[in-house]
Amino acid sequence: MNRFLFASLCALLSVTAFSFSAHAIAIELGAQYGHKTQTYDTNNYNEMESMTGSMSFYLWERIALELSYTDAQSVVVSKAYASDPKRTTIQRSQILGSDLILILADKKALFQPYIKGGLAQINRKQTIKIENQDTYENEPDSAVAPSYGVGLKISLTETFGIKLSYDAWETPIGGGSKTNDSAIRAGVTWML
Repeated sequence: MNRFLFASLCALLSVTAFSFSAHAIAIELGAQYGHKTQTYDTNNYNEMESMTGSMSFYLWERIALELSYTDAQSVVVSKAYASDPKRTTIQRSQILGSDLILILADKKALFQPYIKGGLAQINRKQTIKIENQDTYENEPDSAVAPSYGVGLKISLTETFGIKLSYDAWETPIGGGSKTNDSAIRAGVTWML
């Protein structure tokens, strides 16, 4: 995780060094929340919740480097038959992201769509609880994966806005396999 943060800071410093010395770097802070539930019946459902904090450094008018931290939890409850014990799987994920953002509209526009791409350090841990039996924990998993996304910022004032986004990661899971993880988020943003 320290190597990932070091690489992100080096990227920020490198881009800053090549930016115009008279151009001030604008900073944007963001907070986003995501929630999703799916229910089959009272014994079979899943729920996911995530919170993200981000800091974007605008090096040019439409290009920014975004550093983000996401804390997410997924709970899956399943029971095939009435006589079966209920199985609850809890997965906790922590994601450090470093993405380059390209804004597709003027900074003063009401609607500012954007695309982004970069890398994410993903740490996952899974706990499995079986009703009236033991609780099991899988070994924590950590990986660096490519990340990408699209979003829309709605600028309500010069310094405050609403942000909607779709983000995705390709996470290696061993044996050459990958998972496609994604999140839909909504939140607020402040320009400093």
